[in-house]
Amino acid sequence: MSGHIKPLLPWRGKTLIEHIVAMAQQSRAQQVIVVLGAHADAVRGVVEKTGARVIVNSEWETGQASSIRAGLRALGPEIAAAIFLNADQPFVTNAMLDALMARYRQTGAPIIVSAFAGRRGNPALFARTCFADLQTLQGEQGGRVLFARYSVLAVEFDDARLGMDIDTLDDYQLAKSLDMQSGDSSRSNKYGRIMIRPDAPASAG
Repeated sequence: MSGHIKPLLPWRGKTLIEHIVAMAQQSRAQQVIVVLGAHADAVRGVVEKTGARVIVNSEWETGQASSIRAGLRALGPEIAAAIFLNADQPFVTNAMLDALMARYRQTGAPIIVSAFAGRRGNPALFARTCFADLQTLQGEQGGRVLFARYSVLAVEFDDARLGMDIDTLDDYQLAKSLDMQSGDSSRSNKYGRIMIRPDAPASAG
């Protein structure tokens, strides 16, 4: 998105990153950690005002795996699981995040992903049993690399918009259009810890 800092795009009276952080803070998560990479200087002040903990990943140019590793290093030994949430999914709600945590409490599954109309994606929860393997990821590798090694459960969401991510200005304009069409009623929440990577791609892997 040349010429635009994606986390700072306007969304529902806030910036996109503020909106996503608010959804995370309204969930049952104990703490929200925001890992910043590109544009950290521009975004940091906005995030700090939300009260979320900010981690700056100085290795962001090496790929998304560095942001995963940076976030994991910030976790204390008492943390049983972490949800990875990208800041370019404007329709994610706190209820979605709570649903992932509830499934984890019910099953203890090592990996729990979101599925939108049958398609797996983020947000995704990884139990501590996965942390060591996540720390070995390199370059643009993401959590999907672990799917072949661990049992994976999915929480299904019927509304495909919930998994929409913003990669281009056209995506952003489409998201705003869909949001206007849906009206306030769809913004209700009808549908551990959370780490948000504002500069990461939206796929789970």
